[in-house]
This record gives sequence, C-alpha cells and structure tokens, in this order.
Amino acid sequence: MKKKELKRNQNQTEADLDGLKDGNLLELLNISPITFLYLQLLEKSLNDLALKEREDYLKRNPNDSANGFYTRTLYYATSPLSVRVPRTRSSNFFPKSLPKYQRVLPKVYEQLVESIILSSRSIESAKRSMKTLGLPINEPTIDGIVEEYAKDFRQYVSRELDSDYFIIFMDAKVLHVKEDGKVKRMVMITAVGVNMEGMKEVLGCMIFEGNETIDKWREFILDLQNRGVRRVLLFVTDNFPGLTKLIRGLFPMAMHQLCIVHLIRNAKTHLKREDYRRFRREMAKIERSEDFDQAYTLFLELIEWLREKGYIHFSKELSRKAEHYVVFTKFPMEIRTRVKSTNASENLHKELEKIKQNGGGYFQSMRILEAKWGMYLRKLREGRWRRPEPRFKGALPELYRLFRSIYESEEVF
Repeated sequence: MKKKELKRNQNQTEADLDGLKDGNLLELLNISPITFLYLQLLEKSLNDLALKEREDYLKRNPNDSANGFYTRTLYYATSPLSVRVPRTRSSNFFPKSLPKYQRVLPKVYEQLVESIILSSRSIESAKRSMKTLGLPINEPTIDGIVEEYAKDFRQYVSRELDSDYFIIFMDAKVLHVKEDGKVKRMVMITAVGVNMEGMKEVLGCMIFEGNETIDKWREFILDLQNRGVRRVLLFVTDNFPGLTKLIRGLFPMAMHQLCIVHLIRNAKTHLKREDYRRFRREMAKIERSEDFDQAYTLFLELIEWLREKGYIHFSKELSRKAEHYVVFTKFPMEIRTRVKSTNASENLHKELEKIKQNGGGYFQSMRILEAKWGMYLRKLREGRWRRPEPRFKGALPELYRLFRSIYESEEVF
C-alpha cells in the first residue's frame, strides 16, 4: 500500500475517533437508534450471563479458579459485538449462553431484546431500565427509538397496496390509551390480507376515539381502495350492522363470509342449553358439507328448526344473511377452517391485548401504542409471515380458479 494511502487511512481513523468523542456514534456506524440499542443491550446481557455462569460453575467446582477473560467477536445480523468470554484455569468451562462454534448469534437473542422492549410500561420505565442495566443510552436516544418505531408503523399501514388479494380478514378491537392525562376508549380496525402468493400481510390499522360505527368502517375500507386494492376474492368479517351492504357496494364482485365463531358465540346467548348443543351439531354437519349447495340447504333447515322452536328474532337475523354464513364451503376443505372466521385478525388483536396488559392495562400514549405495535408488526413480517402459510400455498391453484371465475372478464395477470 502506498504511503499516501496509508496516511489517508490513518487520518480517516483519527477523524472517526474524534467522531466517537463528539458523540456521533450512530452516524459513524451507520445504524439506527433501534439497532444501536439492540447491540448495546445484547452485548451487556451476554457479558453478564457469561460471568454469572462462571460464578455458578466455580461454586460447583471449588478446585478450579477464574483465569481472566478473552475477547470474542460475535455478529448480530451484520453488526459486530465484542463479548468478554470468562475463562478458568482448567479450561473446562465455556458459557452455555454463548454459541461455541459459530459467530452469528441465534434468533433467540433478538427475540429476547424485543421482549424486553415490548414489556416496558412507558418511556420513563424504559429509561429507568436502561439506566439500571448500565447501558450507554441517553434519554434522547430512547425517545428517538420510540419515535422510529411509531413512524415505521404509520408508514407501513399507509403504504401503497397491491390491487388483488385472495382474502381480507377484518376485525375491530377496543383499546384504552392515555391522552391529556385521561385514559380514553379507542377502537382499532385491522385488515389482514392473504396475497396472490398465499402470504399474510397487515393491510391497514385505523385507530380512533369513541365507538365502532359503520361510518368508520366505510372510511377504513375506502382507504384500502385508495391505496390500491381493487379485486378481492373474499372478505371475512363479523356481523356488524351495515357491513355486509357496505362491502357489497364497494366491492360488488367479492364474496363475503360472516364469522362462524361469532355466530356460535351469539347462539349460546340466544338458545337454551339443549338447543344450543343441537345447534352446534348441525353446524358441524354444515362445516363438513361437500359443497356450497349442500351447506346452504342444511343451514336453511337449521334456521327453520330455530323458528319452530320459538327463536323468532334469531332465526330472522340468520335468514337475512344465510348465504354469507356458508360462503366458506366454496373453498377447498384444507383451508375452510382458515376462511370461516376472523381468527387471522383476531389473533393479532390478542397479541395487542397481551402487550397492553404488560403495560398496565392501557397504553401510556398514542405514540407508545404505535411504537409497540409497530415493533410487533415488523417482527411478524420479518419472521413467520415472510413465507406463504402452507395451507394457503397448497390451495393456490384452487384459489386462482375461484378468482378467475369471479373476474373472468378481466385480465387477471
């Protein structure tokens, strides 16, 4: 290497060190505040765990003794971590918390850090935790991390969408968020789509104060359209008043399945115990039907039985939307359990409920809600939702056939 190039590299190194002294660490490393927090927390956690393991080992092996440390570089994704590995005189000890024969940290370490952040009740408690852990993270950095996740959430749920989806599951969830010193009742509407590759993705989340209304549902579905959604094979929702008519008006070609799980819960509140058991048995037969025509006939017979038993109001309600309760039988048997209910969106909301309970039963602010939910959704799409769900993947040929049967006058591909 030429002398000039050596001198230039030396000057650059000195400039980098000056940058470190001036506090420009994140810019120098070209990483986000979130990644920086991960690195710092992982590094300290690994060092602390390894040291604790050696202490426990020496208690069980009093004839051995500590023999300092050696430094080992491990990688979190592509970012290096400097880990001090404790040694003993006998060399019989190696920390179980560290990978022995690989230099890339397993996914479990990343999950550990995310769990710690998600469990923080508020920004202030996160700051106290960072201080207790002795991490070199100042308050502005933590605020920046929270804002980055909140911004990521807002951008993700307002992104441009594909035009075609096989299925869109939609559901509403009641939340409680602290604003202006008061804990307010909020509602979140979430849409989970199954795209043309059989992969799940969150298409939208709308959060608003007050109650679930058909006007809010219209605003939410119109937003999906404005962001690109044009053709949908199937919508799956609960039986919220006016929602069936709204979907028919905005997506006249799409099928609409009303949640069977909600129907069964509703039946339990309307029917006597013995009649409810009969209802469950008949619904099981309908779910095993060979095709839609058979399922529809059996469902109409069930409605007539309910009417004869004196459940006039309940039978009339089912009669008005009978077809929408058995649309799922038009789909392949292997995915019927997936498309007969809103579980895909409800399961997401269950995870949100866990996060809320970890935070004391409500979210400390809208920004905290957006940040924590943004973290979970990022983890989901970078994890198990990166690939098609096996059942949907196996049913793709039939799903495409159904899609073409509805939109056959248009060019599908």
